[in-house]
Amino acid sequence: MTTGSAQRFGDLLRRSRLAAGLTQEELAAQAGLSVRGLSDLERGARLAPRRETLQLLAEALQLSAAERTRLEAAARQRGAPAVRAAGESLPSPQSSLSALPFVGRAQELALLEQVLTDGPPVLLVAGEPGIGKSRLLQAGIQRAQAQGWTVLTGGCHRRSGQEPFAPLVGTLADSLRPQSPNEQRLHLEGCTWLVRLLPELAETRVVSPPTWTLPAEQEHRLMFAAVARYLANVAGPAGTLLVLDDLHWAGADALDLLQALVRAPADRPLRLLVAYRDTDVTSQDPLAFLAADLAREGRATRAQLSPLEGAEATALLAELLPETADGDPHLRQQVLARAGGVPLFLVSCVQALFTGHLTWNGASHVPWTLREAILQRVVAVPEATQQVLRLAAVIGRRVPRILLVAVAARADLAEETVLEALEGSGRARLLGEAGADAYQFTHDLIREVVLSDLGTARRALLHRRVAEILEATVPAPAVTVLAYHYAQSDEQDKAILYLERAGDAARTRYAHAEAASAYRETITRLETLGRIAQAAAAYEKLGMMLALQAHYDEALVTLERAGEVYRMESDLEGELRALAQIGRIHRWRGTSQEGLTRLLPLVHRLPKIIASRGAAAFHVALAYLYKGVGQYSEQLAAAEQAAALARASGDDYILTTAQERRASALLALGRLEETCQTLTGEVIPASEATGNLWTLITAHDNLAGAYEFLGDYQQARACLEQAIALDDRLGDPAEMAYLLYGRGLNAFALGEWQQARPDFERAATFVGSTGQFWYATYPPHGLGLLCLAEGREEEAAHYLKEALTLAQRNHDLQALCWVQGALAEWDLLSGRPEAARGRLAPLLDAPGLMVSYSREALALLPWAYLGLGEADQAQALLAQVLSTARQARMGPTLVQALRVQALVLSKQERWEEAEQALQEALTLCRGMAAPYAEAKTLYTAGLVSHRKGELEPTRLRFEAALTILERLGERLYARYIEQLLGQGNTGNKQPPHQH
Repeated sequence: MTTGSAQRFGDLLRRSRLAAGLTQEELAAQAGLSVRGLSDLERGARLAPRRETLQLLAEALQLSAAERTRLEAAARQRGAPAVRAAGESLPSPQSSLSALPFVGRAQELALLEQVLTDGPPVLLVAGEPGIGKSRLLQAGIQRAQAQGWTVLTGGCHRRSGQEPFAPLVGTLADSLRPQSPNEQRLHLEGCTWLVRLLPELAETRVVSPPTWTLPAEQEHRLMFAAVARYLANVAGPAGTLLVLDDLHWAGADALDLLQALVRAPADRPLRLLVAYRDTDVTSQDPLAFLAADLAREGRATRAQLSPLEGAEATALLAELLPETADGDPHLRQQVLARAGGVPLFLVSCVQALFTGHLTWNGASHVPWTLREAILQRVVAVPEATQQVLRLAAVIGRRVPRILLVAVAARADLAEETVLEALEGSGRARLLGEAGADAYQFTHDLIREVVLSDLGTARRALLHRRVAEILEATVPAPAVTVLAYHYAQSDEQDKAILYLERAGDAARTRYAHAEAASAYRETITRLETLGRIAQAAAAYEKLGMMLALQAHYDEALVTLERAGEVYRMESDLEGELRALAQIGRIHRWRGTSQEGLTRLLPLVHRLPKIIASRGAAAFHVALAYLYKGVGQYSEQLAAAEQAAALARASGDDYILTTAQERRASALLALGRLEETCQTLTGEVIPASEATGNLWTLITAHDNLAGAYEFLGDYQQARACLEQAIALDDRLGDPAEMAYLLYGRGLNAFALGEWQQARPDFERAATFVGSTGQFWYATYPPHGLGLLCLAEGREEEAAHYLKEALTLAQRNHDLQALCWVQGALAEWDLLSGRPEAARGRLAPLLDAPGLMVSYSREALALLPWAYLGLGEADQAQALLAQVLSTARQARMGPTLVQALRVQALVLSKQERWEEAEQALQEALTLCRGMAAPYAEAKTLYTAGLVSHRKGELEPTRLRFEAALTILERLGERLYARYIEQLLGQGNTGNKQPPHQH
């Protein structure tokens, strides 16, 4: 599309050529131009001709002085349009970014088309700054709108007062702002909880805010669902496309919301087109994990933008820069070589040429950086406009007009001057309109360069003015915005106040990384001012935020510093709080004994404190640590003491945590009914009422463990799903690793092995990203168990050896029992009963049969005794295992023990009793819907029949077992069955049970 002035110049040139009786080819030859270039000038498809070009045309056409003047005037009227950089962020679909030429990117456009048709719902556009990501997004917007998609756009910025859930908060607000009340009412149907994300909606009365309070995690779930509902409500015929730029600056909370949107079931199609700087994203960043997860799930494809190829860069330059005979044949090559195929460099260079602020003279090599190009564009506007740009840069990426005018007034700039400056910066494509009441830098690079050009003192002064105006004029300014501006000013007290508040606000939204960053800066400022005592509370908060990100070593250092400050201040209550957190972190870190050594010397000082919160928290920490070293009776006592102190001090939050630790001890001690009653009747309701998300997660996890021991796998699955959903909100990678492992074990027991492996692998990914701590043992155990069952013995040996090493290093008795149990079963099947006894016999001493998690593994020890000819010892231990399993109603352990009992009884030729044991075991397996346990039991039944000499029952039982095993994809037991049925290729070796 050409402008009117461009067309008038082209018409005048064409008429002059025809009047001279020349064809385009003849005029081009006489003027020393290309035919294509001349044709583009006549059609208005080129930018304004340079002065040298006009001179060559006038001479070739032999124009009179008056004709030359008219041609030059038409060229001036057309003007040289300001070119917007192809790498700049887009404020809206109507952005003039789409006026720029678009060349190349064929592969990326194909990926874009897949997203808009039937491909994965997310396209991640990655690349360095200025590479053309935003221009590709604009192309996507145009295609989507043409195909009937509703498009919502937004972008992040670099910590300039950016609130949690940015940029989605702004995107939704911008989408709603231009709508009429009727349209808003229609589109917000079913979106009541969106008010929690956009509180201003309550003022419109279009949607009523919720009148009840829920735990934060539930509000998050409902808020996320409301966002998904709104996006479905505004969908066009094809669906909704969410376009987000600069996602590398998005917080973990916003990424959680995006992940929830992608995975949520939707009535209308939802697609995401997002861009981010991969140069600003490390492998440990939340965005990297999100991208990897979505790609692994088949929900996302990635378009990695690289510099334009030589031919593509040449084509882009040909579109931007008219061909001229300007006396410098090396000009184009210099531009192309200097830009290196980066669109932003090309565009900035061409604009500088057209505005006359960049010239070459022959062979001279002019230094060129992007900063220089941006500064040249800035200094080209009047001084008043430059001053307004500096003020806008201090305010932020998005600049509310009212705030800008108020800040400018403090700098003695009249409102009319400000408005004129805004219009001028808009024409220069430096600061454009972003809606009806705000402005936005066309790219963060421009704002960063403008900011860096300000002196330190001036920048601090302007930030203070912005903060003061916000405090004085905005009823409830965002603490993150005030924290940002005061932190950049010379107002230390205000900076400290709002930085800590910003950390608190992020913490309540489970944005742990953002909270930690705010607390760190708070501490740095307090330490600089020598206010060490005041910094202690911030040390505590920072320590917990670090722990929730599994940064345990740094958390311990931080909390030890807090405890040291409290000791210096003779604040025993504060010291106890800090030590309580230190103790819990030692548990999570896998150094529980070290934690007990650290905490126990302080126990004698506790009687000095009567019913304090710190004392209650201290005993909770002791309960955590006793759990970690396998002292469950001591854990129970510490938890009950913590509960008594919490009740006396009126602290319901700590009381709930203490009750959960008590339930954890009951679970380990095999008191399963008490565990379930405590968790369902006390802990879970209280956790929900107090908003104790961490305790609620661990309560559901422990309840799942109790159900697993009872053999109620479906109930266990429901609890695990609850816990995983909650931890998605909390964002604790350590707990998530353990929960995913637990769900994988549950799927393994239920025969859903294809679901088990992804959970085990994802759990291992969390371990790999956070370090080798207490939970590190479990994913390799799960993977080893699965590989062993599938007959992948080399992999199984690797994983189980790794798990055993970690369990021994972390003194994790539960993991040790489970790993040794898996290895012992392998030993027994392989004819190594002595090795199995060596693994299992030490478990009788620690942790012993009193502990719930050891019983299933110890049920294998009589099998080893039997293989070694120690039938009496086997029978005696079996009696103990069967008694404890029946008393606690532990279905899986009972099945294991009954299988071994059948082998012992068949050895004694007590056939009827053996059959009774097998039938009881099979009934239990089928009631639990545990196919692998059923197949093992059928295998044992086949062995009993084989020993009894009953050929047909032997065959039927083996075949029934093999049918289940084949469905599961099992090869460990299946090989022995095939051998006995004469189907395998393993020779005539008998399984060790037969010896």
